[in-house]
Parts: sequence; C-alpha cells; structure tokens
Amino acid sequence: MPLSEVEHQPRAHRILQRALAGRRMPHAYVFAGPEGVGKELMAVGLAQTLLCPSQVRLDFTGQAGADLSGVDACGECQDCRLVKAGTHPDLYLIHRQLSRQHPEAEVRKRLATQLGVEVVRHFLIAQAGHRPARGRAKVFIVREAERMNDSAQNAVLKTLEEPPPDTFLVLLSSGLDRLLPTTRSRCQQVVFQSLPVAFVERRLGELCPDRPAAERAFAARHSGGSLGQALRDLEDGLFALKRAWGQRLTELAGAGPDFAAHALAGPFEADARTLAKGVAERDPDVSETDAARAGLRTLLAVLAEFYADALRRVAGAALPPVNADQPEAVAALAGRFSRDALLGGLRAVAEAESHVARNANIQLAIETLFIRLRPAG
Repeated sequence: MPLSEVEHQPRAHRILQRALAGRRMPHAYVFAGPEGVGKELMAVGLAQTLLCPSQVRLDFTGQAGADLSGVDACGECQDCRLVKAGTHPDLYLIHRQLSRQHPEAEVRKRLATQLGVEVVRHFLIAQAGHRPARGRAKVFIVREAERMNDSAQNAVLKTLEEPPPDTFLVLLSSGLDRLLPTTRSRCQQVVFQSLPVAFVERRLGELCPDRPAAERAFAARHSGGSLGQALRDLEDGLFALKRAWGQRLTELAGAGPDFAAHALAGPFEADARTLAKGVAERDPDVSETDAARAGLRTLLAVLAEFYADALRRVAGAALPPVNADQPEAVAALAGRFSRDALLGGLRAVAEAESHVARNANIQLAIETLFIRLRPAG
C-alpha cells in the first residue's frame, strides 16, 4: 500500500520522508512499537516507494501533519502492482514460518517458534547477495524480528552494517529490548505509537460491519490502540466472555463471607482455554504452554479493566470506561469497594499474572486470586 495510506503515525512518516528527500536512506531500519499499529503496512509502503520508478508527490490529506511533504509510490506502475499482489521479485518478507520451505528436511521438521539462523541465512543473507531482478533495489522486511535467536542476529550483522548496493532491510519488532544491542545499533530506530481508539473503532466498523456496535466499541477500547489486537479479540469472541465475567464480578461484589469464591477458578480456566484455542489456530507453531499462558493473560486483563473502571469512577476521573456497555458491573464494584480495596484487587490480578508468567501452579494462583477479590467481612 502507498505510504500515504498509513494513518496516525506522523513521526514515522516524517523520519522516512526526510530520508527520502535527502536521498540518504539508511540501509537498515527497525520499526518498533505495539503489534497491529501499522509497522508492516509502513514497511511495505516504504518498499513500494523505493521500488517504484514513477514516484509522485506525497498527499497525506492532512492526517499526518500539514507541514509534511515528500514522495510516494505512484500505485499504478508494474512495480506497484507487483507489490500490491505480493509477487514483486525484489521484495522479500522474512518470517519464521519460512522454515517449512527450507531445503533442509531437518529444518522443515522443527516447530517455528523462533526465527532461526537457517532461515535468515537462506532467505535473507543469500538473497541479499543477488542483483535486483527489476534493477532498482531489493527490500527485506523481517517480521517479529525479536524472535530471531542470537545466532540469527549475529549472522545478519554484516548484512545490516554493510549491505550490498541498493539493498534495504526493515526489522519489525514489538519487543525492541529482545534485540541484541549489536543489532539495534546497526539500524535506525523508528518508534510507532498506539492508534487512537476512535480510529480503531471506525476501522472495525469498515472491516467487521456484521458485528454489533457494542462489541466493536469494546474491542477498540480493550485493544490499547492496536487494530490487530482488536480484530483478534473479535475473532476469539472475547466480548461474550467479558460480559459473563462482568456479571460474575457483580455477584462476587455482593456475596457474603460464605460465598465459595475459589469455585470461580474452574470457569475462569475453561474460558482461558477457549481463548488459547484461538491463539493456537492462528499460530500452529505456538507451544501449548504459551497458548495457555496467552489465554490466561487476556482474561486476567479483562478482570483488571473492570477494577480499573471502578477505580476511575470512585476517583471521579473523566476517562471513559473500557466496559461502558456494563455500567451496572462497574457501579457494583465502585459501590462495594473503597479506593484502596480496588487498588488491592488490581494488585491481586497483577500478582496472578506474574504467577502465570512464571508457569507456577495455575489452578492455585487463580483460586487465590478470587479469594482475594471476595469482599472482606
């Protein structure tokens, strides 16, 4: 897609346009920021601009700042059409699942949990040594660059530092701290920001018009400004699960001392397993443990958002609640718990998430969580 179609990343646009205008394009970038905010779209747009022989003046229609000008791909030439179709011979998308296309049978058999050195050497380093098929440039876009193991990152250092002529690399990362310092130092960093909630909600309306408006609105608010995360939440049916947990938290807030709060652990783990199935379906290489951990973290975040909404209500904050569709649940928590108790609930959820991250006894951790969330006295 053209650069001008990437919205709400004005800083990234300015950095790239200064480089394009000065004809001092770095040969290696790392685009860093949350998942689902436009890093790959921007990388493809940059590649299309570099590969396009008929560049045009950039038109942002004001969305990235009126003071910004520059160039964009024409969108009409053969190179642009090839990029759009995903078949341009000089644009390489490097990702861990390429291991299944590796010439060595042993590499093909492995689960692609990491972006290994064999994939990097065969699909990136070796290809970087060839001349561009269409004569202008070669562009390599590395997805999930933070998943490169140390061997892969060390192998690509020379290509990052001294790439062949007209060769450009863009590393995409949602975990910049997981890249080696030697890798980061050889790339110009471009930081991407979270997207506005209103923009995410509008895009969900365009992409998923069949979903109820309340479901789309929750997905946008819960996503933290990530369109990709919001789409995954819709796909996983998170809205229905969080509605059920809003009701359970309402009941828990009104429960007496004899209420068996630990009994909520069973339904919680079952719903987390439902979310884990979605994670595994999207990524067949994910381990069962990591999928389960992701499901638990998502559902713990849902609980935390109810307590955070209630805390904002108690504190009189003007921020809109994530759970605007369940004001009764937020009101029940705000009416039953003091500010300190709500803070304690958030700490309890955070500690449960810490236990999940350490792969502790999950059942015990979740049972303990609900006992701590039960009203005292």
